[in-house]
Parts: sequence; C-alpha cells; structure tokens
Amino acid sequence: MRGVLSGALAALFLACAIPLPAQETLPPPLGTAVPDADVPVQPGVPASPSGIQPTPQIPVPEGEVPSPVAPSELPSRYIPPPLEPPVPEEPGEFAQVEADQVRTTLENGELALTTAVGNVRVRFRDALVTAQRAQVDYRTDTATFEGNVVLRIGIQEARGERFALNLRTREWTGLNASTAIEPRFARGWLQAPVFAQADRLQGIGQRQVHAFGAEATTCNLTVPHYEFVSKSISVYPNNKIILRRVTLYALGRKIFTIPRLVVPLRQIQRNPNVIPRVGQSKEEGFFLKTAYSYLGTQTQVGSLLLDLMSEKGIGKGLQHSWRFANAFGEARLYQIFDRTIDRNTLTGRLTHTQLLGSVRANISTDFRSNSYLYAPDSKTLANSLTLSRDKPGAATSFAITQSVNNAFVRTSNLTAYMRHRQLFGQDASLDAGLDYTAFTSTGTQARLTSQMLFSKREDKFDWSISAQKLNDLSDEAFAGQGIFAGIEKLPEIGIVTDTTRVRGLLPFDIPARLRITNGQYVELPSNTNLNRTFFELFTPIRRRNLTDTWSLALGAGFRQYFYSDGTAQYSIDANTELSKRLGPTSSFDLTYRYQMPRGFTPFRFDFVGRYNIATVGINYQDNSKVRFSLLTGYNFEQPQFPWQDVTLRFSFQPTNSLLFYTATGYDINRSQWRTLINQLRVRAGDRFRLDVGTRYDTIRKEIAAGRLVLDTAIDRLTRLQAVASYNGFTRNFDYSGVMLTRDLHCWEASLIYTRQTGFFESQGIMLNLRIKAFPLFSDFGVGAFGQALDTSVGQVY
Repeated sequence: MRGVLSGALAALFLACAIPLPAQETLPPPLGTAVPDADVPVQPGVPASPSGIQPTPQIPVPEGEVPSPVAPSELPSRYIPPPLEPPVPEEPGEFAQVEADQVRTTLENGELALTTAVGNVRVRFRDALVTAQRAQVDYRTDTATFEGNVVLRIGIQEARGERFALNLRTREWTGLNASTAIEPRFARGWLQAPVFAQADRLQGIGQRQVHAFGAEATTCNLTVPHYEFVSKSISVYPNNKIILRRVTLYALGRKIFTIPRLVVPLRQIQRNPNVIPRVGQSKEEGFFLKTAYSYLGTQTQVGSLLLDLMSEKGIGKGLQHSWRFANAFGEARLYQIFDRTIDRNTLTGRLTHTQLLGSVRANISTDFRSNSYLYAPDSKTLANSLTLSRDKPGAATSFAITQSVNNAFVRTSNLTAYMRHRQLFGQDASLDAGLDYTAFTSTGTQARLTSQMLFSKREDKFDWSISAQKLNDLSDEAFAGQGIFAGIEKLPEIGIVTDTTRVRGLLPFDIPARLRITNGQYVELPSNTNLNRTFFELFTPIRRRNLTDTWSLALGAGFRQYFYSDGTAQYSIDANTELSKRLGPTSSFDLTYRYQMPRGFTPFRFDFVGRYNIATVGINYQDNSKVRFSLLTGYNFEQPQFPWQDVTLRFSFQPTNSLLFYTATGYDINRSQWRTLINQLRVRAGDRFRLDVGTRYDTIRKEIAAGRLVLDTAIDRLTRLQAVASYNGFTRNFDYSGVMLTRDLHCWEASLIYTRQTGFFESQGIMLNLRIKAFPLFSDFGVGAFGQALDTSVGQVY
C-alpha cells in the first residue's frame, strides 16, 4: 500500500508539468573548456578604523530559514554506507601500477606502455582505479580498465565494466556504468544520494558528471518505487541537475515523458514550485502552483511559472538565472489580474553581477505594482548600481540607489557614495569618501557628507588627521533652516599610545592607554562651532587572585574636555569586581561601577552619563540538575528608587529528557513582582519533542503570552508537528499550525494547516509532496516575515 501511494503521488506531482517545446542543449564535449561557475573574488584591503569600508562582497547563497520542526531527509530504513575519504593528491608524472602481473615496455629509453592483469590497482594524482585488467599508454596519457572497474577521483566514485581515463585532463568515460551522486559531491545541496546507471558515464575529474541512456532515482530499493529514464543526465555540483527527454516510471509503469526536467540545486529553496503545490488559503482560495523548466544548460536555467487560484485568478511568471565565468544574475517577472482587488498586479526583479577586469559591477532593479502582499494600490521601483575595484593596497567603490514609492503620495529616496582606501606600506593609510542622501515628497531634504582620514603608525605612538564636512542641500537649508544633525571636524588631529610602547605613563608599571585629540568641531543643526581638546587615560580591567577562591578585578579611567568658549568637563571612571569561586562554574560576585562627570559641555555628543552602582550576584552552575542565579543592585544616584530589581533565574533538569526553566524579578522599591517567564522542554529521543513557553503578567494576573512547538511520531511512518502562539492582550492566537507528514520511503507527503493574524492575515490548508533528497524549503514554522516561530517569550533582566 505504501508503494502504491508513493507512485500515485509521484504521478500527481509530474502530471502537472505540461510538456512545452524548448531549446535542447547537450553538455559540451569533454575536451571543451568550461568556465568556472564561481566568479573569482578580488583580493581585499584591510578594514579602515574610520568606518569608511570597501563595498562588501556578493553574499553567499541563501541558507535555510531555521524552523523548529524539520521533515525526514533520508529514505526510510536507509543507512548510508560509511563515506570513503577523498583520494588524496599525490604528485608525480607517472601512474603507480600494482597487479598480479605487470609488464612495462620502453621506446627510445622512455616509458611507453604498461599492462597489468589480476587485482589491478592504479594510482595517479587524485585518481584511484581498481580493475581486473588495465593498460596505461604514456605516449597518449590515457589508461583503459576492464573487468569490475571501480574509479575514484577525489570524492566521486563510479563503477562499470570498462573505463577510459585521460591522465592529463582527468576526463573519464565508463560503459555500462553506475554511480551515486553523494551530498558532498553536490556540496551540500543534496540531502541523500542520487543513484544512476547508464550505458555511458563521462565526467571531468569531480567537477561534473554526464550520463547517457541513463536511469536515475533516489530510492535505494532493488526495485525502486520510481525512476527517471532519460536520454541524458548532467550533474553540475553546487548548481543543478538536468534531465533531457525524461520519462517517469512509477511502480514499473510509464507515467509520461517530458522534454526536460531541471532541478536547480542552488535555487530550489527559492523556487519551491519545482514540485507542484496544492492547497487552500483565505487569500487565494484553492490553488495549484507549478513551474516548468524551458531551458537548462550548464550556464543557464529558465522556468515558466503557473499559479491557478480560485479567488485571485491565474498567475503567470518567468524566472531565469545565468552564471558565466565573469558574470551571474537572475531575472523574475510575475503577472496576475487579481480579482479580489480588481487590479492588474505586476512584480519583477533583475540582478546582475559582472566582472570587468578588476572592476566588479552589481546592478539590480525591483518593481511592484498593486501587490496584495505589499499594498494593493501602490507602485514601487528600486534601482541600484554598485562599482568596486579592489587591488593590493587600494580599494575604490561607488554606489547609487534610488527607490520611488507611489502609494498615498509619491516619495523618492536617493542615496549615493564614493569611497577610497589607499595603503602606504604597512604603517600608513588614507581613507576618503563622499556620501549623498536625499528624500523627496512635497519638498526635498538632501545632505552631502565629505570625510577623510589619514593615519600613521610610529614606533612610540599612532597619529591621525581627519576631517568631515556636512552640506545641507535641503529646501529649508537655503532659507537658513537646516534640519540634518551631525558633527563636522575641521579638522581633528589625534595621538594614541599605551604603556607597551611608552614606558612610565603610570607608576608601578600599571598598564594604560592614552588618547589625545584636538580639532575644530561644528555640531548641527545647532551650529555650535568650537575648538575642542580631549584627553583620555584609562587602565584595562585586570584580575588578581587574593586567595585560592577570592579574586579582585580593578580598572579606572580619566577623561578631560576643554572648549574654546572657556567651558570644560572631566569624568572619573572606576570598575571593581570582588569574586569568590564557589565551584568550577559557580561564583559570588560583588561589583561596583563609578562614572561621574564634572563641569559643562556645549556639545551633545560629549554628554557623559552618571553611574554610581553596586551590584551583587550569585551564579550556581555546578549541579547538572539544579542551576540558578540571583542578582540585585543599588544605585546611589537614584535616592527615590535606589534598588535594582532582584532577578531570579532557575532551571531544573531531573533527567536528560525533561527541563524546566523559570525567571522573574522583584521590584524592592515598589514591593511588587515582575513578569514570570516559564519554559518546559520534553524529549523522548526522536519520537517526541515538546517545547512550551509562557509569560505571566503579575500585574494583570493573567498569561500575557504562550507558545508551543510539538513534534511527535504517531506511528512508524507518520509524524505530527504543531506550532502555536497565544496573545494574552488580544486573547487570540497570533499564529497556529499543524503539519501531518507521511513517510513514503524516498518521498514524503505533508498535509498542512496554518492560521496567522496581525498585519497580514492568512489561513489555509496545503498539500506538500517532495523527494527527500532535495532540500526543498518548508515554510511550516516560519512567520509571514520569514522569522522562525519558536517558544521564546522574552527574558527577565
């Protein structure tokens, strides 16, 4: 029955893919040079202490959004064999041949041919081959193997009756061969192996594998539940799997044939409709969402999107991505006439990255019109261009971004910057930059910031000179009423040193750090324009042992400010901690923090807070079953409410499968309890997992929040997962969801119910079907804004 259900669901999945005429592109011949899929990264430049940074690199591929519950990943009862370590690279120009019989012939005194028979083992660089017969021809740099051949190159392994290997190019071909595409070969984009056998297998090292006259499946049974029979299959690690003229067989019966099936490993989490999704929601009604790959090559993937929704209508889309040697990008377009708002909805996005010599260019544009997920009666357009050039000792970047929003009123944001960093040897650097920002609605508010920093390291000290100028270009500024806040340095000179470079700053060899700056400053928008001299001397906190269990930590500092209008300010800082060790990880701690400014400062950015606080705490962690901490303090600067809350955190774990945690606080000044936090965690191996978190409002005397995550097995093949969050203020559930998952051996099917309230309300039922080997993203347990739904209900401090 389980096998019948698996095949039926497989048929349902692929029956939704409509065969369309498409461009046919076979893999290039093995001798053809193939560009690397990854754009090379230019050498970087060390970060600037001024905060002027080079343009960040292109982010890495998106990872999975964390979810409190995750489906199974391997076929049922499948135990992966132990992974063989990669074949290590060994230098050398000649193959190492071992066998029962080995014969080598020479021509003109040089190696020409080696033949081997019986228990053959050939080792060359990162290739290891075992067979019954082998021949290595050094004149053509080729080796042929026959009889129960096992070919391993790096981490990839293939088996067959006959193989040929080019020792120079690492190209290989096998006849009547089989292989297993392991997750590590796909660089993590597979969760379980893909098993394939073919009339002919060929590849280039461990970079790619092509199979012709092939059968492929992720089912590990002798007679698999399903398999794809394809004219050719191409596997590009960390990229995609392409099947051409592919026929699906389920339980030995032919289901249908389509021209092409592309599994975009890198993008499968962003394109979940590779496997059609069926369900019902409040916004969309009953829906069927699917995608079909109209193009699949080593460098490009294109998909047509089709969404059938009973409430909103028919959505059509296109998604196309490309990755060449020096460029990569993606384009998306989606259109639907939304019957629920009687509007035509259009969304699109284009991103492209191009390397032009040493210059990296990033271009992106994003367009939304009447999107019900954003705002039904609105249009937004966002464009950006970034140019960066990184060379050893220098980095230059330029960026401009504009966003236009037409909702109730038209608004526009324009930002741009240009930055450069230059190194002068190992000890000097120059940073310069321009930053522009403008916001336009009924008027324009704009600002241009210019900044520069030169720093130099000497034997005894570091010195720097910096300048920063702000130009208010707003409409109000031309009328003499600037609105932007900021600080101008015209300029500032600074010196920094410490006792490791200059001896005698403090007596008794006390370690210290000294900083002195002087400059002309303007604080906007008040236009306070004064000369300022700043002096700072502080000692780092150092801990000394008084006895075997008692220790004392001390640190102090002094800051002095002088201003050209005759005002001045100074501040004395002190930090002290007296600790007694109660156990390996437990302690009693008495701390005192003192910071007291004196005088007056005309600048807001020089404001110094006042601290005169003593705290005492006990932290007990030495018992694996019972742990707690207790903390309170006294503020000498607050005579009306001097006491800080008494904070208690307590955890009890009687067994490895049960954990209880509680935290609360008591306000001594007002004689009242704070919020009570409780968390419960129950584990019974993989069969049962429960997490519950609650927050109790002691003033209102009711539960303010409650959250639950449940994951339990109903039987050997079925799991129930649930998430819920209760809001005590609205007396309603912010979200709730239930997912029932049935294990279909190499597939799994999930029936999902979700309900979410708040800014974006949604409610619906959905059926998800997936092949376990492919890491399709499951949005169960994930909120409307991509956040993981867990049992966190806050903390008491």
